[in-house]
Amino acid sequence: MARPLLPALSIAALLLAGCASAPAAAPDDHDALALASRADATRFIVVAVANEPGQGPVHAGSTPRGYTDGTGYVVSDGARRTLHALAGLYHLQPVAAWPISLLRLHCAVFALPAGATREAVLQQLQSDTRVALAEPLQDYSVRSSQVDPYAAVQSGNERMDISAAHRISRGRGVRIALIDTGLASDHPDLRGRVGVQRNFVDGDARRFQLDRHGTAIAGVIAANADNGVGIAGVAPEAQLLALKACWQLQEGRDDARCNSFTLAQALASAVELKANIINLSLSGPPDRLLEALAERAMREGIIIVGPDGDGPSFPGSLRNVLGVARSEDQAAGPDVLQAPGREVLTLAPGGRYDFSSGSSIATGEITGVTALLLARKPALDARRLHTLLHDATDTVTTSAGPARTVNACRALESLTGEHDCVK
Repeated sequence: MARPLLPALSIAALLLAGCASAPAAAPDDHDALALASRADATRFIVVAVANEPGQGPVHAGSTPRGYTDGTGYVVSDGARRTLHALAGLYHLQPVAAWPISLLRLHCAVFALPAGATREAVLQQLQSDTRVALAEPLQDYSVRSSQVDPYAAVQSGNERMDISAAHRISRGRGVRIALIDTGLASDHPDLRGRVGVQRNFVDGDARRFQLDRHGTAIAGVIAANADNGVGIAGVAPEAQLLALKACWQLQEGRDDARCNSFTLAQALASAVELKANIINLSLSGPPDRLLEALAERAMREGIIIVGPDGDGPSFPGSLRNVLGVARSEDQAAGPDVLQAPGREVLTLAPGGRYDFSSGSSIATGEITGVTALLLARKPALDARRLHTLLHDATDTVTTSAGPARTVNACRALESLTGEHDCVK
């Protein structure tokens, strides 16, 4: 049977359009295709054969259901026999089929036989003179998304190349213990992000939701992205474990305090809950109990992120803690990880937003980037993480002069070998 005269590329483009829009393909065929191809689209191919008019009527007693495009254009006996023969010869399983009057072709989707590679089957089909077209069943995705209205104000995320990093990882499945004040888990930008809430300070559930510092850190780390609300967190698909060990000192301010007792309970809880990361956006004197608990957590494979200390401190002095400083901190040592941490737009209780600064915020930013890396390779240890983050540090120009900051996307590229860091 002669091939259609349309150039191959034109046929391919029109065929895909026709296959996608043929209105009368059997619904059950479409359902079967949708369910099967979602599992693994690489196991399916598209094949088309010529469907010339006048090749014979539809047999009496047969039904055209699934074989008409709504214009009276039906499948010829010849096209039907050809597809049946191809299926038998190449051991293909029919999934869906419908005619395309525009091209005078009959289009079908086949499942590949077990053990066969798509490339080998397609090569055979493409050399078969009865086949007008044979190609993979392609996957496509829509390119629209809801824009977070304040995302353009997140200069820290821009400097860390977070938007590009999200093409590689969003932190899905990483459990982050946020040992801090309470937080506003009811904030629209934290919906679905807070998996556990425990209070080691008091029994005041209302106060828990009104605490500012924990809410700000939670927003930096994991505010929902592309939901049409507010901002985007560094790791917007991570899961937060909200462990309140600190209390807010004054209404409307971020200042808060913790003690060895509340922090010890929270650290033990983080280990019990099998956190992947512990964020400690706090600092104080060395403490043997807290150090012992932190070291136990690290032996369990938990990564601890906290502000770097000028002298002996907890958690900054502990070996293998990822120590963090703000980008503008010129006194930070060469091995200290740095993130913007200055005038960062984040969340506030009551569904609001506000700017926050400090090493606490920078710690949250590094925690978020760490979650992006762990989501791709969960077995990474603290040393490897530090190397990835340290080696992906950029020097950028700011109003305060040169500043160092971790580039999240470059760290992910180094880890995965993917190349998506185009702003």
